[in-house]
Amino acid sequence: MVHGDVACTFWSATIFMKHWLCKSGWRLLPGLLVAGLTLIAARTDIGLSLEHRIYSHLFGVRGERPWDDRVTLIEIDGPSLTAIGQFPWPRHYYTDLLNRLALANSSVIAFDILFAESTDSDPALAEAMAHHGNVVLATAWNEQRGVIGPNADVVEGAIATGHIHYHADADGITRTYPSRINGIPALSIAAVQRYADNPTLENSDLLKQNLWLNWRGLTQSAPRYSFVDVLSGEVPASTFANKIVFIGFTGVGLDAMATPYDQTPPTAGVYQHIVAANNLLAQTHLKPIIWPIWAMFMLLSPALGYWLSYQRLGVYGLANVISIVVWGSAVILAFNHNYWMPSILPVSSVVATSLLTRLTQRLQENAGRQQQLSKHAQSTALTRSLSLESPMGSQQSQSADYGLPGRLDRCS
Repeated sequence: MVHGDVACTFWSATIFMKHWLCKSGWRLLPGLLVAGLTLIAARTDIGLSLEHRIYSHLFGVRGERPWDDRVTLIEIDGPSLTAIGQFPWPRHYYTDLLNRLALANSSVIAFDILFAESTDSDPALAEAMAHHGNVVLATAWNEQRGVIGPNADVVEGAIATGHIHYHADADGITRTYPSRINGIPALSIAAVQRYADNPTLENSDLLKQNLWLNWRGLTQSAPRYSFVDVLSGEVPASTFANKIVFIGFTGVGLDAMATPYDQTPPTAGVYQHIVAANNLLAQTHLKPIIWPIWAMFMLLSPALGYWLSYQRLGVYGLANVISIVVWGSAVILAFNHNYWMPSILPVSSVVATSLLTRLTQRLQENAGRQQQLSKHAQSTALTRSLSLESPMGSQQSQSADYGLPGRLDRCS
């Protein structure tokens, strides 16, 4: 008896679902179609380009934020190149700089210079690094040469190495960098790991993913000092006490990098390490929320289409306006709290769902009218056929042929 009740209930539910799908299932189709197309668009170059453009504009909406004064740059800039000569320089200049910084007890010095070729000055440079005791050197790779720098003599004086790779997107803007390559952390991570006031990052999840840069503002606003001014003593060594000091090239024509704030002209690649160190110290890397958003809109689009299919035309426009305002505000609020969410494609999916739902609704209404007209025409034809087949209909037809009323004909 129980099995029979279960089977009966299941059969009833199946019949109900078939009836519901036939009658109302079309209301889900616009949202399902838009959700699928949006998910595909999110993986295309056009979709990524749209989202990247909004990413850059969000920095302008948020505005610039102050740079962390615990991170400074000694830059090989135009005045330094004029005073010392064309880059690359003889390495005794770096040895002299390290000896001066050693007097200030700077916490960490990180060179964004590869030191790949060997020179006679390398032993003295390595000795100055070892004397300081907290120097991090840059390293890199390419397919042709494999590991590029530092050479074996220079690396002897360093406490660690860090890679200097980053990702430039199709529009040229750098948004992310790999936290680790071939087991080597990024230069910024290696420097912050050895910064006295910061806890270790050795076991952090940061070392297992690409990190999104949270640019602070124009790189010219970052704490920076000309190499020649520091070397000459015009900038006192005490300026760099208890700080992370990056040393890198900022002159024209080498290692250019575009950022949301510096695009025309671009800035220097060394600033990627500056902003990354800022993010690491304050724990303000951008945290992307991507797949949860797509999952939410995959469910929301069909539900929205189903609901809109029962609404008047004015509700469609109102739903679009509310969706744009609410989602736009949510994206800006999240960005101000260091979260990045897709913006253009989710809003586009809402608008497309409403338009496609309205179109489908009109097609359903037209199909319903056509069906009613067809039924009316069939009913009229059937009525006429029946009237012609009846005796009265035949007499009326004959009377009509002779031009006489049917009633007179019956009475004759």
